[in-house]
Amino acid sequence: MKKKGALILILLMIVYLAVQPVFGTTDPFINSDSFRNTTYIRKLRSWLDDYEIRSDTASIAPDDIIADNPEIPYYYNESYGDNVFAPIAMDMVYYPVIVPAEGLYRIALDYYYDTAFSTNPQIAISVNDEIQYNELSKLKLEVDWESLPREEAKRYNRYGDELIPDSVPLNRWYHYYLEDVQSGEKESYYLLLKAGLNQIGIQSLQDDLLLGKLYLGGYEEIPSYKNYSNNYPNAKMATEAIVVQAESYVTKNDVEIKPGYYNGVAMTPSNHKNAILNLLDGNSTSRGGVRVDYQVEVPETGFYRLSLKYKQNSLAGLAVARNIYINGKIPFKEVQGYLFAATNSWVNHTIGAEEPYLFYLEEGIQTISLESTTVHIAETVDSLYRVMEEINSLGLTIKSITSSSEDTMIDWNLTKYLPNLAQDLNNYADRVEAAYDYVNALDPESRQASEVSILKAAANQLRRLAKSPNKVQNRLGELCDGSGSAYQFIGNTIGSLVNERMDIDYFVFHPEDYKLKSARGNIFARFWYAIKTFFYSFFDPRYKITSNREDDVLEVWVAQSSLYVNILQNMVDTGFTEETGIQVRLNVLPSSQKLILNNATGTNPDVVLSIDSWEPYTYALRGMLEDLRIYPGFEDIVSEIYPNNFIPVIYEDGVYAIPETQGMQLLFYRTDIFDFLNLEAPNTWDDVLNILPVLQSSQMNYYHPLGHESAFKGFGLTSPFFYMMGAEVYSDNGFTTVLNQEENIEALRFMTDIFNIYNLPQQVASFFEHFRSGTLPIGLGSIDLYLQIKYACPELTGQWAVLPIPGFFNPETGEIERWTTTYGKSSIIFSSSKMKDEAWEFLRWYHRTDTQIAYVQNIKMYLGERYMIVPANIESLKASPWDEEIKTQIISQARWSRIPAITPGSYIIEREISNIWNKVVIDKMNVRVAVNESIAKINRELSRKFEEFHYLEKGKVIKEYIVPNHNNVSRWVKGRPYEE
Repeated sequence: MKKKGALILILLMIVYLAVQPVFGTTDPFINSDSFRNTTYIRKLRSWLDDYEIRSDTASIAPDDIIADNPEIPYYYNESYGDNVFAPIAMDMVYYPVIVPAEGLYRIALDYYYDTAFSTNPQIAISVNDEIQYNELSKLKLEVDWESLPREEAKRYNRYGDELIPDSVPLNRWYHYYLEDVQSGEKESYYLLLKAGLNQIGIQSLQDDLLLGKLYLGGYEEIPSYKNYSNNYPNAKMATEAIVVQAESYVTKNDVEIKPGYYNGVAMTPSNHKNAILNLLDGNSTSRGGVRVDYQVEVPETGFYRLSLKYKQNSLAGLAVARNIYINGKIPFKEVQGYLFAATNSWVNHTIGAEEPYLFYLEEGIQTISLESTTVHIAETVDSLYRVMEEINSLGLTIKSITSSSEDTMIDWNLTKYLPNLAQDLNNYADRVEAAYDYVNALDPESRQASEVSILKAAANQLRRLAKSPNKVQNRLGELCDGSGSAYQFIGNTIGSLVNERMDIDYFVFHPEDYKLKSARGNIFARFWYAIKTFFYSFFDPRYKITSNREDDVLEVWVAQSSLYVNILQNMVDTGFTEETGIQVRLNVLPSSQKLILNNATGTNPDVVLSIDSWEPYTYALRGMLEDLRIYPGFEDIVSEIYPNNFIPVIYEDGVYAIPETQGMQLLFYRTDIFDFLNLEAPNTWDDVLNILPVLQSSQMNYYHPLGHESAFKGFGLTSPFFYMMGAEVYSDNGFTTVLNQEENIEALRFMTDIFNIYNLPQQVASFFEHFRSGTLPIGLGSIDLYLQIKYACPELTGQWAVLPIPGFFNPETGEIERWTTTYGKSSIIFSSSKMKDEAWEFLRWYHRTDTQIAYVQNIKMYLGERYMIVPANIESLKASPWDEEIKTQIISQARWSRIPAITPGSYIIEREISNIWNKVVIDKMNVRVAVNESIAKINRELSRKFEEFHYLEKGKVIKEYIVPNHNNVSRWVKGRPYEE
């Protein structure tokens, strides 16, 4: 009995000692959010307590520091008029700077970037080999774009709609004070320099960047309005007005900025029939730091008032901010981050409102710039980030205490370990409410900032949790986990706060007695305009699906929205039709089911673009499509597409579609959490299994899409495991299944063991939300997830990365095989077409590398990055305007594309593999038993389908069928070599 008591005592002591190191400290919270503590806004706040802002000036030319950079290419540049450095990607150029005293200094740089369409130059900046804050690890340098008006003959499309002007980058020398305007800082960045010699390192993250002089200080302070106006004591009020159409900018600093169209009688210009460019699109200028420049001819020197006609009704109750520049300078502080109130419709607003400001303009051409900024809410956003960090840390700590148990039958005394839990929760609520009150007060005309009212819901949720602190472990969904949590509410609000959307019709510099036109027009004009618009809508010819077989127009249907069709139709009219003389009419295909119906009536189009890659096989099997392999130049236009992308569109000896796009899985991981846990991103599945104990001991895990809550596990999720194990999902002729072969058994066992033995999560409703909160800091996702995180999670900026998916090492090839499916969109020609040669010429043009490059660039320019596609053409992908960090990983992963073939009855194999997974993972059935149960079902259904299409008769082969796969696809398509 004594021994038993002693054993119990020892066990209790072990448990106590195991708990003490984590929860016996003065700070009980697990904190993986140290990354944000080194953001500029926080570093500057701490620096200003200890250091002075210095005004010393200096300049360092490349000629002075050649000895410091002996390996960097160096030559005389005629346009710069001096010698310059020409570093290649990742080269570091050192500028030695001597300062008289320790303090904070501003830095400027001369640079030139011979840019293609795709990217802005990026640099990293170090001081004495240390990156002082996060933003300096990857700083975008500004590049301006010139707006090129179209020729009058090419200004409108076939329907009379005005086309957006082209944009070209201005390859010139820039003088740039280091800043990140998206961060919301009022001034350019400061660097902390010690007294004496400092080595400032400029690392180019791309090729083609030229570096000139580096400057210290010299930044002009912005005067107050009072001091500004006192500088012109003899200036008189102007007598003439200057009206500037907002869509008529000459340069911009972001390729996505564009003019837009609003259908209204008071717009200038207005048109009830056609889309005429008549505003500066607010959606394209919503990000902090985007700027447009106007060349304004000023008729007389003097003071002018400035008024804008604008609309901001997309963010209810939120004021948005703009910086106003005259000739590259903000004239006075009051127009730095000037606030525009939310509106219900179009309004006129004079800058300064009740006491309008006067702007001094000199006669001649002046440059006026409008820049979006988040300066007014930078501190508020940072305070919300802090609350999110603390909520996340609290959630991780609670999970560590309870081992993630949500069993309501267990009573936890959380306040024993977290005595201030209720107080902390109430403190979070107070800070969230304070942020809401501040934002609400920014717009005095709004009673309630309803766009961010979810902050009040988050605060109320936190207060409810504070009332029962010992029950919080059962209510983590309200605190930090997934959809509907306070953490998510706050994160979503930050996304709204940094959205500075505002449409502008025009702005006008004018004298005091100038009468502004009505922003909406009178009620009678609006009524008559609405009637005209309504009746014209019945006769509008745009985008109606028509098929007139009597004309000589090539009918092309596109399975994309009208946004893409508009872009493509314009490209066709100005490119393909001009080259060939072939007229093409594009229409939106609302549903692929329409093709089945139209085939029955003989009214199918000649060509369909952007159809899902698993659909052409069904049509080819029934003789509806043309074999594209027989047409001249086929191998040329597919030479930049990896052959495996063609596998699902191969039937018998033919290739019945050409891939346009590709989708794929990539590995997403939280760099901040991995740094905190001292982990490296996995390269193989062995690496994944090795990091799982560390993740799971911190109440985290790894996400695989097989663990999504959907019960059906399609080929896109399961087939990569077969391929990485060296298996195939089909037999050579496809008549029977090979799932009972040993390689397939091993693949099935592995894809179920990672859930049964290694405990990957099985029911994940939203990987995005778990990735955001850090409970699933690593996992597989699509390219859409990249865009979602980038735009919906500003709080994670700099704290996550993307890599190719983990694979299996193949000792025979010495490579890590990372097979993934790349289902995408494809192009087809119908065999019923009477214009097959013209249809083929169109596809040859459409799939040309230069056409695909131009198409993706136009999507970025006219629609924005969130609408971009991933071309199947690899050379087009390399030249596409995707961010370099994601593009590099996509190109690397695309090499491992592999898609299962489609055969008669292939659906039964896909379905039964899904059933096997569910039986083994959910019902805990043995893998071999589950496979054996499915074999008979699969073979029976395969026999039935192959007999239906006359390959088998009573079990005997009457016609051979060859299943395309990675090893034999070259029989049909050569494509792009995989070695490259």
